[in-house]
Amino acid sequence: MTTTISILCDNNISRSGFIGEHGFSALLERKEGNYLFDSGPGLSLPLNLKALQKEITGVHKVFLSHGHYDHTGGLKWVLEQGETMEVVAHPAVFSEHMVLDPGKPDASPRYIGCPLPQEKLEDLGAKFVFLDRTQEAVPGLWFLSGFERAPQCLPEDTRLISRQSGKLVRDPLLDDASLLLETESGPVLILGCAHAGILNILDHLKRDLHIDRLRGILGGTHLMFYGEPALAQVLRRIEDFGVDLIAISHCTGMKAAIRLANHFGDRFLPASAGTVLEF
Repeated sequence: MTTTISILCDNNISRSGFIGEHGFSALLERKEGNYLFDSGPGLSLPLNLKALQKEITGVHKVFLSHGHYDHTGGLKWVLEQGETMEVVAHPAVFSEHMVLDPGKPDASPRYIGCPLPQEKLEDLGAKFVFLDRTQEAVPGLWFLSGFERAPQCLPEDTRLISRQSGKLVRDPLLDDASLLLETESGPVLILGCAHAGILNILDHLKRDLHIDRLRGILGGTHLMFYGEPALAQVLRRIEDFGVDLIAISHCTGMKAAIRLANHFGDRFLPASAGTVLEF
């Protein structure tokens, strides 16, 4: 049975009739059920769903990759469509995520977490299920989180901070999560932003889930915060997994995307809004 993945939100669009918006959201359609992975900031989700002639009413669950606004902002609209919805996320998803503007060193940190608190989302019909470690959330779909992270394999995004014990520190983004989707043509790794580090995520798949082959990798990679040596290591690790398709989006960055496109050739695809993939 074919698994269909439709990109509903991305910074860019794949064709006319869609709108781009900084963020990420993907619709997963399979025989066992339909699921939403992230919801973007909120504007593009309903418009791009309509452009794809798809409905939110067929979605069984929402999975959140982390608590940033550009992945959770559309959740309000999803819940306002009138159905109680199970939302799967890491327990730290409502952390006080903030950002410092490197161009304005004297400016105060800006909140970039979920626009609505848990209580308000629950009032709208959200039923939260918090998972603090990797497990099979539904048959054939694994929620990847809570695994060991090598510090040297994390993206060097020093802009992201949070408050801990009254002090501003680098945001550990413990709520970062990805999905592993089993398909007839092989497992597919879907990333929201990969704040845990794509190398750490791949190591987790091999070390803890004993997966050493992937049909595809898609989503936001945060590779714009990797230097050349680290990026070269990422390319080698992806090749180690025999990946047939690398479809990147959102936070990958133009320079890193060009590097991936040059390396993977026909195996590379921009996963922009409106892109539909079948596995």
